[in-house]
Amino acid sequence: MRKLIVLSAMLLTTLVAMAQHEEGELLLQPRVGMSIATLSDADKAITDLHLGLEAEFMVADQFSLSAGILASNQGAKYDYVDNEGPQKYTVDLDYVQVPLLASYYVLPGLAVKAGVQPGFRMRAKLKDDDHTYDLDQGLKLLNHVENADYKINKFDLSIPVGLSYEYRNIVLDARYNFGLLKVANEGDAFYNRVFMLTLGYKIGIGN
Repeated sequence: MRKLIVLSAMLLTTLVAMAQHEEGELLLQPRVGMSIATLSDADKAITDLHLGLEAEFMVADQFSLSAGILASNQGAKYDYVDNEGPQKYTVDLDYVQVPLLASYYVLPGLAVKAGVQPGFRMRAKLKDDDHTYDLDQGLKLLNHVENADYKINKFDLSIPVGLSYEYRNIVLDARYNFGLLKVANEGDAFYNRVFMLTLGYKIGIGN
């Protein structure tokens, strides 16, 4: 019995150390992490960093709503063969993302989450082994030559789903973003696909 009491006390101590936020609490969370991004028609993914800030409001002890702002580099790698032989290209798309999420805490500190994420594209670049090109400028020139209207869309919308685990206000978050809108306005439809692994720290600012 003594051993059982000790083990129970240790378990309770662990649960107390985990995050147990109260209804009405407002939390800020600076975040930084790694993204593995691709496009649905691409050959390979790219890996880059993302960073941002998220605000979370505890609607109830086990349920919260959050909104954030996130700088994210996305895109993909392509293999292409032309008259000069095999070529490798990287498409880099810089977004400002606005994740809007609902989280349900199935256990203290462990949450499942889903929502919507508008994204606003800032820059688009095309890279090969030797050069980096402004993709918007390149498409503008191509449109002039071919009397066309090719463009990389400046607005994106995705569905993020994921899990997070919080211990002593440190949060490990894993989520996958399913793009719903075409990245380009012409040609075959292709969409953003992004896996994000993020480390954050929650700061309570009152209730």
